[in-house]
Amino acid sequence: MDEILELTKIDFISLLLSIFVILIGMKSAVTIFEWVIKQFGLETKWMRKKREEHELLLQTRQCLEVLQKKHEESVRQSIRHDEMIKNDISSLTETVNGIVITLDTMQQKNNETKLKELKDSLIRYYNKYKNTGEWSRLEKDAFWDLFNDYENRGGDGYIHSIVEPVMRELKEID
Repeated sequence: MDEILELTKIDFISLLLSIFVILIGMKSAVTIFEWVIKQFGLETKWMRKKREEHELLLQTRQCLEVLQKKHEESVRQSIRHDEMIKNDISSLTETVNGIVITLDTMQQKNNETKLKELKDSLIRYYNKYKNTGEWSRLEKDAFWDLFNDYENRGGDGYIHSIVEPVMRELKEID
């Protein structure tokens, strides 16, 4: 019980300050000891480990700088390649659009030419059979196939008003 009473009389603030002062003193002693050893060119295991870690950190930093430069160069090249691809795609798109326009023009001209050929064939049938007033089943089928093709291609005009009524009145012979 006396021991407990003595513990309650201890000044803990003074005890903590004393421990703190002792730790600071030990740190100072270790620092002075390291300085002296360093002055003599000696190296302890702890100092060697600390130096190696420092060198490793420096080496790591240098490697990271090299990697960062490589990354920046890769990004620049990637952007440049993206721009080249974008330009190539734009050029290709323009070429394809030009081809589409050319094909449309060619198709229109081809359709106009075919329409004229069909009109010419229909007129030849008309001129051949209008006076006779009769035709065979094969000739009739061939004419109406041509006539349907003519209509599907947008044909209009006097073929409908003059030729078609006459051809519908022809008699079929076998």
